[in-house]
Amino acid sequence: MDNGMKGLDILAVASFMLGYENLMENRQQSQQNDVSAANEKQAEYLLRELARKFEEQNEMLRKILEVVTSAGFEGN
Repeated sequence: MDNGMKGLDILAVASFMLGYENLMENRQQSQQNDVSAANEKQAEYLLRELARKFEEQNEMLRKILEVVTSAGFEGN
């Protein structure tokens, strides 16, 4: 029976090691998912800010164009 117990002990240790490796891999994947989610949020924020800045710039250009065209500097 001693050999049978050693075999079971080896299987138990191997099972524990595989379970531990699986846990470490799952934790790493979770961290990567967290980083990915944070990157997506940051990208969304940056795109919103860029859109807002472009809209501000467009408004300034519209005003400049109004002033230039109303003052007769059309370049014709």
